[in-house]
Order: sequence, then structure tokens, then C-alpha cells
Amino acid sequence: MENEKKPFVFRGPYKEYCQQYISFKKSCGYIFTESQSYLLRHMDEYFNKDNLSKPILTKNMVECFISKRNIESEKTRHMRMSIIRQFALFMNNIGFDFYVLPYDLVPIVNTFTPYIFTHKEINDIIFVTDNLKRQAHNKFFHLVYPMLFRILYACGLRINEALSLKKLDIDIENGIIKIHKAKNNTSRLIPMSSSLSEYCCGYIENMKFDMNSNGYFFPTNSDQKRNRTTVYIKFKEIMKSAGIFPDGQIGPRVHDIRHTYAVHALEKMIDNGQDIYCTLPILSSYLGHRGIESTEHYLRLTKDAHNRVLDAVKPLYADVYPKEFIDE
Repeated sequence: MENEKKPFVFRGPYKEYCQQYISFKKSCGYIFTESQSYLLRHMDEYFNKDNLSKPILTKNMVECFISKRNIESEKTRHMRMSIIRQFALFMNNIGFDFYVLPYDLVPIVNTFTPYIFTHKEINDIIFVTDNLKRQAHNKFFHLVYPMLFRILYACGLRINEALSLKKLDIDIENGIIKIHKAKNNTSRLIPMSSSLSEYCCGYIENMKFDMNSNGYFFPTNSDQKRNRTTVYIKFKEIMKSAGIFPDGQIGPRVHDIRHTYAVHALEKMIDNGQDIYCTLPILSSYLGHRGIESTEHYLRLTKDAHNRVLDAVKPLYADVYPKEFIDE
């Protein structure tokens, strides 16, 4: 059983409203993460030094909080700017008069360039996972990883979506995967290809699963949810074995498999002559995005290698979305 998370305790001048803010964000369908809660608590405690007699937030207070600190990254500063802006908007909605940091002053920070695997590299990764040796201390090791990476690539799942799958979420008869309350608190149904469904049947048989039970589909030895950090480490080893990147380099991330799925799927639809006006919304729904502008941004990050995808997408978005929104 997973440990229950303890609620955050707020002790600063906004302590009465921080938990309300978290509840409000969740009610809007957002997943408020532990790191966001830490950041909110840091903001609340930061203004303890001002000895406020009532909750206020002035321009000077905001500028002090968001000022550049010694060795912090731009991403860290961006997160502080975002949390104080969003909190101020919330407080104003419930009757306060807080200073709101202008949107244009909060820069979009892209901290990575996605790596799009070639079809050969995907095949090489699958080949390596198919030849993993059984380990005495990890009885499911050689079975889980071939299935896991097939689902990640063939369905474009986020890693946490895949690792959270329960046996009851796999409708093997109809070839459907059920995703429950993933990012942005959304749920969706994902059809599998016939070849993936067939492989899935073999996996279920080899794992000796009772598909009417509610255990994890990618279990640990103790039938618990598999830790994604463990998967990240193993993925690096698999890529090294596949010859995709050498020692000493950071290399692609597990999440880049999702980027690769998006690009490869859209490429295939375009090559098949399908109408981009129809295909992009379908891809957006399949990926679990809140809107097609998120999918467009997702694909635009791949511009150096996949210009024909971008050329097809670009006419849909010229001057339509003045503000970028990233939803991975």
C-alpha cells in the first residue's frame, strides 16, 4: 500500500487561503503536485518577514520575491513568478486587491529539446528489451520492460499513466486501455493496434494474471506500483545497449518516446493523405491534451527534424494563439 501524503501546513500571512487555492486549482481539473505545494508554502513563509497585519500583496513585494537569486536557474525563477501570479489572481477573485504580475513578464522557459527517435532506434530499443535476461531478484524484469516500452511507444502514454495502469484498466477483449484521471484530471480510452493487443495477451499469459483482479499491470515483486525512477535508470541502460548514446552523455528521456509517438503518428496520417484539420484533433484527444494548441506546441518542438509535419500544421495556427501553453 502506498503511503498517504500528509497535508501541507501553512504558517505565513496567507495561511488561511493557501489550502483554499489548492482546492480551487483541483476543482478546475488541475493536479496540484507536491513540488507546487512546497513552492506555495515557500511563498507564504517568505512574506512572514513583512509582519503583515492583513493579507496584502504589493508590486514591491512581488518584485522582491521574484528577483533573481544567486545560482538559481531560469526555470526555478519562472516557477516562483508563475505561482505568485496565479495565487494573486485567485485572491482577487475572492475579493482582495493583490498586485498581479503581468503575464508578459513571465517568460516561457523551454528547458529541453525533445529527442525524436528514428524508427530504427525504436526497433533497436524493442530488440534489447526482448532479449533481457531473467533476474533472480526481479522475477518480472524480463517480461515487464518489453511490454512497457511497447505501450509507451504504440499508445503515446505518459510514463506515470503506464505505471498506474491496473489489470482492470486493460480491456483485452476489445483492445482498449482505460486511463483514469491523468494529467489535468482527465480520463480517456485508448484503442490498441491488433499487434499490440496480441502481444498483450502473451504478456498476460506469461505473467499468469487474473485480469478480474485489481493489481498493477506492471507490478514490482511485491505487487506494488513500479517506481518511475527505476524505469528511467533502466531506460538509460537499454539505450546504451541499443547504441543510441554513449557514456558521459545525458541522452534522451523516457518522455521523448511520447514525443516520438506524436510525430510518427502525425507523419503517418499526413503520408496517408488524411486531412490535417481532422487528424490533429484526433491526435490531441488520443494524447490526453486539453486542446489542440497543446499538441501543436508539442510537435513544434521537433522542427529541426520534422519540417514536413510542421509545414502541414502551421496554416492552422498562424496568429491564432498569441500565448503559448505547454501541456505535456
